[in-house]
Amino acid sequence: MECCLTKGELIKVDGGKGGLVQRCTVGSIWLTCGDGADYLLTAGRSFELPARRLALIEAMATAEFCFGEPAVSGVRVRRLLMGFTAS
Repeated sequence: MECCLTKGELIKVDGGKGGLVQRCTVGSIWLTCGDGADYLLTAGRSFELPARRLALIEAMATAEFCFGEPAVSGVRVRRLLMGFTAS
């Protein structure tokens, strides 16, 4: 699933039962998931949100990013994912 946010827009993301990978494709996003650290993802960078963890994503500039499931046995599984809400 692909998303686009303008600077300052936020979304909340749920890692679900199996975790979730966020990959920034354009711009930059700030990600906070309650683990005591914040993550800045720029174009080409990814972050794997663990299962059953919530994260807040904010666009630092106009940003495009996509969501996918973590790799299973080295093969990326692509499916439509649910579990995020606009804030």
